[in-house]
Order: sequence, then structure tokens, then C-alpha cells
Amino acid sequence: MAEYSVTDIAKKLKVSTRTIQREIRRGKLVANRVGRKFLISDVALERYFQKDALELEEKVTKFCQSKKYDMVNLLQRLVAMPSEADIPESQENLAKFLKATLENMGLRTVMYGEGESSTVHATFGYAKKGLLFDCPLDTVPVGDPDRWSYPPHDGLIKNGKMYGRGTADCKAGIVAMIYSVLALREYVDEHKVRVELVFDGGEQNGQYVGMQSTLDRGIDVEAGIVGYAGNAHELAIGSRGYHRYKFRVKGKAAHTGSRTHYGINAITKAAALIRELDMITFPKSKYDLFWFGSRITPAIIEGGNAINVVPDECVIDIDTRIPPDLSRKQVDAKINEVIKKLKKQDPEFSVTMTYGAGNEGYVIKKTDKIIGTVLNAIQTTINIKPELIVNGQAHVGNLLAKYKIPVIVKGPVGGNVHSYDEYVAIDSLPQTSEIYAKTIVDYFELKK
Repeated sequence: MAEYSVTDIAKKLKVSTRTIQREIRRGKLVANRVGRKFLISDVALERYFQKDALELEEKVTKFCQSKKYDMVNLLQRLVAMPSEADIPESQENLAKFLKATLENMGLRTVMYGEGESSTVHATFGYAKKGLLFDCPLDTVPVGDPDRWSYPPHDGLIKNGKMYGRGTADCKAGIVAMIYSVLALREYVDEHKVRVELVFDGGEQNGQYVGMQSTLDRGIDVEAGIVGYAGNAHELAIGSRGYHRYKFRVKGKAAHTGSRTHYGINAITKAAALIRELDMITFPKSKYDLFWFGSRITPAIIEGGNAINVVPDECVIDIDTRIPPDLSRKQVDAKINEVIKKLKKQDPEFSVTMTYGAGNEGYVIKKTDKIIGTVLNAIQTTINIKPELIVNGQAHVGNLLAKYKIPVIVKGPVGGNVHSYDEYVAIDSLPQTSEIYAKTIVDYFELKK
């Protein structure tokens, strides 16, 4: 059985000898006194680590559960502040509120950008490697308020659920992430950990301007978690890519009642284009998780100026979704084949195509450290082993994948995202915060 001096243990743990002596006096670290010196056996050291690790997890659990109603209160305040994607100043207002809140909690925080690029960035710890916790600030619009069972900005709680726009996407995630850091702040050595909390605007339109500004400023992280609420039994490790296009189909105006001038109807030409686009097929993905395949969706159609005028222009916005083994280049090729075919069949067919926005799909390896760490944290917190899935929708992880940052999606339990009666389960707030905190502990090996 090997034995070590106080100095040896201090060097091993990278702490002062006074810290080790204090742990011995408290009885937490068992040591044998030999003359004026203390000797610690490797068995005693292992037991100390096990006990310390257990105590840390117990402290995290106790803290998160004790802060449940503080989390609920903060979430209600966030929901009460509309931050719709089409109202940039609302995102900026929410960002300012969050910055002040984080600073009052004692976290180092900066805010940059304005409008939809508004971003709040708080840092916990000083380690060289970092872990990213991200949630968007912006939400989709409320829609028709009369179709909500409860006012969309009241944060009303019924049967253990809080209802309101932004609860699930993604303000509950913001709250859980904040309190996960607060849970660890008093118990861990900040020099051994670094968590970057980034709450960014401009997500809903697919531009990710807030996160892009963060990346442009520089952020050194090894992996990331996005806090969208969803199913507790699923853990997303990738998502389809998306590419958006605008087509302007040209026609020739004329009076709809003319006996001799019929014009060229841009809407009927656009209809032919839509039919052809709808028939495009893509190869089956080599990734089993992307069993749901690809999709092309005509999302917005605008055309015509008056009921008695043959429309001379029709504009179509197309959204495409593809797995990571397909690319924009392949989508472009398919679309260009359709356009070439239509022009050959109809000499009057005229269209221009412009690219809007997009990112390729991604999926991270099932053996990636962030996946195993989060799965373990979930197991020890709520005794569930989630199924690994990928999202049909894209998110900021698609952008981060271009920077070689593996991202998973794990948030509180919630539903009706982008719909009426959006909600989050109240009990999942402290549970998710605990999962995040345990993930940080394991990822940075703070129990060793």
C-alpha cells in the first residue's frame, strides 16, 4: 500500500498544502501521523475522492431542487417579455434584462450586438477548454391570441405546466442553464472548469446572426448543448440541413377580359414549377437516424396585382431539408434540372432563382464525449436512458458544426413548439438544471 506526504497530495491535486491539512483536520481525509508529518495512503485518497464526489452530487441536487420556485419566477418574467423574431427591438430588450439579471447573480457578463443580433454572453470558470450552453432569445409570433387557452405572455401554470410563447423554445432552457452554473459556483474550483453561456438573437429566421457574431468574436469551446425543450426520452445528436431559395417567375400583364391580348400568366407558370419541384427525389441517407429523408416545401407564394390583370410576376419561397450526406450543391443541381426541363417544354417559361440562407446537416459520432457525459447525467438524475435521435428541424448546431463544435440538444420537458398553448413542465426545470450541472462536473472531471 503506497503512502504519500501532504506535499505530494497537494501537488497531485494542484492545491496548497494548507488545503490538504484543512481536509485532514476536518476528518474528510484520513491520514496517519508519523512524527510531525502526515502520511496518506492510496486507499484513503480513493475513499476521499469517492466521498467528495458523492457530496458534490448531493449538493447539486439539493441546490437545484431548492431553487425550483426561483426558476419558475424567472421563467415567468422572461415569458412576460415578448421577444418575437420579427420585432428586433424586443430581442434587445430581453437581452438587456438578462445581462442585468446575470450580473446581479455575480456572473461575468457582456452584451453585444443590437436588434436581432443582440447576444448575452456570460462566462463561468477559467479553464483552457470550454463547454457551450446556448439558447436563442427570439421566439416565433404569438399568432391568433384567441386560439390560446391562456394568455401567451402570462406564464400561467396549470396542472404542473407553464403555458406561454417561448416557454419551450427556449426560455425554460435559459433558466435551467443559468441555475446549473449557480449550483456549482460555490462548490467547485473555477480554475478547473469553463462554461460559456450564450443567449443569442436572430435564430428563428435561420440566419443565426447572434451566434455568428459570437463566433466572429472568438469562443474557444470543445462541445455545446442547446436547450430546446422536448421529450425527456430523446436526445438529439444532429439535424437536417436547410437551404432556402426565392424564385421569381416572369409573365406578361394584360387585361383579363381582352379579346386579343392574353398575356402570360406568371402564376400558372409558377404552378408548373411547383409541381416539378414537388416530384424531386433524393437518395436515401446512409445514416439510419435520418430515416425520414429529405423534403422540399413551397412555403410562400405571392403574385398578382389586381383581379382583372393577368399577373406578370409570381414569387415563390422554397424551403429544403436534407440529411448531412447531401449538400446544397446537389439541391442546386436538381433544381436546375427542373428549370432546364420547363424551359425546353415551354419557351414562355422565365424564372430567376436566388439563394437565401442555409447550413448543411450534421450528426456527431455516438462515441463523442458530450453524448456519454449527458446520458450519464440524465441516468443519475431521472433514471432514464434516452433514445439517440436527430432533428428534422435545423438549429444553431448546424452553424456550429462548420466550426467543428459538436452540439447536442437537451432541454426541459415541453411541447407545442411554434404552435398554440406552448408549454414546459415545471418539475423538469430543476431536473434539467441538475442534469446540466452534473454534465459540467463529469465533462471537466471535477470529481477526480
